[in-house]
Amino acid sequence: MVKKEAGFLTDLGDGLVMLDDDDVPNDWVGSATSIYVDRISGSSSSRAQSSSDVGVVVEFAVPRHSDERHPHRLVHRARKDLVRVLKVDERHFPLGITKFEVLESQLAEVTDDTGHTSVVAQITARAGLTETFQPLTTP
Repeated sequence: MVKKEAGFLTDLGDGLVMLDDDDVPNDWVGSATSIYVDRISGSSSSRAQSSSDVGVVVEFAVPRHSDERHPHRLVHRARKDLVRVLKVDERHFPLGITKFEVLESQLAEVTDDTGHTSVVAQITARAGLTETFQPLTTP
C-alpha cells in the first residue's frame, strides 16, 4: 500500500481509489485516484490463445477548494509514488499479463463542467494481455 511509513512520499493508500466515477460519494471534496482502461486492441489470435494490448490511465486529482495547502506539491509527490508502484518486475505479473510499461506522465490543471478546478497527475501505461482458451470437447 502507498503510505509514508512504507517509504513513499504520500499516503495515497488512505485516500479514495476508484475504478468508476460513480464510485465517488456525492459529498467527496478530497483528493482521489482513478484507474481506468481507455482502449483495447487485439494483436493476435488463434484457436487456443488471444493476445491484446490495453491502455491504462491512472489519475490523481486534488481539488483546488480542498483543505490541501499545497496541491501542486502533493500532486508531484503522488505522481512519483504512482510511477514507482507501476514499475512492476515482470516476474510478479499475475497470470495473463505479459508486459506492463509506463508510457508517460503529465501534470495539469483541469476545470470541470461546474467550474471547479483540480490539479491532476496523469500516468498512461500499456499492458500486454494473453488469454488461453480451453478446447471444446464434443460428446
